[in-house]
Amino acid sequence: MKDQIYIASLFKKYLDVQCTPAEIKELFYLINRKENEGFFTSLIAQELTNVDTEPLSYSSEELAISKVKSVLISEIRSQIPQKPAIHKYPYKLDNTWLKIAALWLIMGSSTLFLFYRHFTDRYNAQIKNSTKQLVTINGERKFIRLFDGTKIWLSPSSTIKYNDQLVNNYREVTLDGEAFFEVAKDKKHPFIIHSGRMQTQVVGTSFNVKSYSKQNIYNVTVVTGIVKVSMLSAKKEKLSEVILKPKQEAIYNNAHATLADKSIKTVDAVIKKKNGILSYDGTPVPEVVSDFKRYYNQSIELENKSATCLCYGDFDTTKPIDIVLRQLAAAIGATVRQTDNGYFFEGGCSDK
Repeated sequence: MKDQIYIASLFKKYLDVQCTPAEIKELFYLINRKENEGFFTSLIAQELTNVDTEPLSYSSEELAISKVKSVLISEIRSQIPQKPAIHKYPYKLDNTWLKIAALWLIMGSSTLFLFYRHFTDRYNAQIKNSTKQLVTINGERKFIRLFDGTKIWLSPSSTIKYNDQLVNNYREVTLDGEAFFEVAKDKKHPFIIHSGRMQTQVVGTSFNVKSYSKQNIYNVTVVTGIVKVSMLSAKKEKLSEVILKPKQEAIYNNAHATLADKSIKTVDAVIKKKNGILSYDGTPVPEVVSDFKRYYNQSIELENKSATCLCYGDFDTTKPIDIVLRQLAAAIGATVRQTDNGYFFEGGCSDK
């Protein structure tokens, strides 16, 4: 107990820059003794809890390390036996982080690991606490503006996880579903969208991402700017990559693990979709019906003949489902009727 009280008093004097060279040397000796390791760990953990321990920026971290090295070199020189003169502590550390970092560099590896884990756990806890989630069910759309000014229009049956702060100098979100993004420009902090093994990275641009985890095909369609889409391995290693410009699209096949890109005639469809208007130009009717199910949360079934049709036209999902389905039926030459379970399409283009 006496040793602990003495160590605590020396540690406090060290942080207050009041230790003599002899006391600093004794503190270094005491903290390297195995029986004192646990107590000293608790002292530093308590001190870190009382100070600002947010992660340093890269430049601040480099400066901090440089200062710590300077302090330690001076301290080592002051303890060389050939120089009997008494040396004062060579550098006044105003930042508790720097003072504790100076001690880290002379501790045993086990103690170093404990403090590394303390900082890592604390930082991860901060990130976890800042992580939020926005969910839409079938028939629901939502809009969100992130901390950096980025705008996101979330389509039905989608989930997006995001942070209200930077994560390792990146702006990151995780998407399962579909969303239109208008990313605020920030060259120093890239914006990354994680969608399973597909990763989309931008600096500042507008684009649409469709990545429902229950579907095999993911799409990224660029409206403005440049977008980098990557395919990752199960271990998050980059396997392939495409760079997209406006009016280009990436197609990721989750089943076959392939990534390709192509040019498209227009981006009108993805622009309209963020406002609830679904636009099709030769799209198979089963895909159209799949969209309608998400936007209206209704059961819609197709007769085999209807399923072979292609769909052209715009459909405003802010209107009642009866109107939109009658519009679809007219477009493909089919009839639609309401059943106890939902809606059913009969006939269609193959009758012609």
